[in-house]
Amino acid sequence: MRQFIRVIKTPVTLIALLAILGFGAKWGFEQINVSDGKVVNNACVMTDVGKELTPAKVTVRVYNGGNTPKMASLTKLFLNSHDFRVIKTNNSERRVATTVIVGNSANDPEVKLLQQFFVDAVAEGDGREDHVVDVILTDTSKQQADPVKTVPVDGPVCLPRIDSATPSSSPTPTKKR
Repeated sequence: MRQFIRVIKTPVTLIALLAILGFGAKWGFEQINVSDGKVVNNACVMTDVGKELTPAKVTVRVYNGGNTPKMASLTKLFLNSHDFRVIKTNNSERRVATTVIVGNSANDPEVKLLQQFFVDAVAEGDGREDHVVDVILTDTSKQQADPVKTVPVDGPVCLPRIDSATPSSSPTPTKKR
């Protein structure tokens, strides 16, 4: 009987360890691919904002496209003070000559609204579906002292879902510095 247990013990232990390893790999894969409740859908949602779009409805990512440290963080504070919903700040590999506001279209109301908060900002569109607006700053980016805080709209506006804290990844290439 002891001989039988000794012969069976090694294969049973190996099978048990392989099962644990397989379960751990499966669980890890699921954790990487599971929705954490932040990203529900990359598409925007038609939202009735009344006759004017206000900063409280606009979702923004701020990128430092210059060499001055903390530009994105300081700009986030500025935008938050005006009720914008800033979800990300980071550095950008893209270098720009002037402040650039990037959205789905250069003519979208959320892009126009954000453009009013920066001196000589240029608007660009890249067709993004989520309608999150990116601000790419330069070393010389300047904020408007008294910006116009609304943009008139006709009907519903396509805006990111409020329950999505980090909408789709930015098309703006970024890296940590």
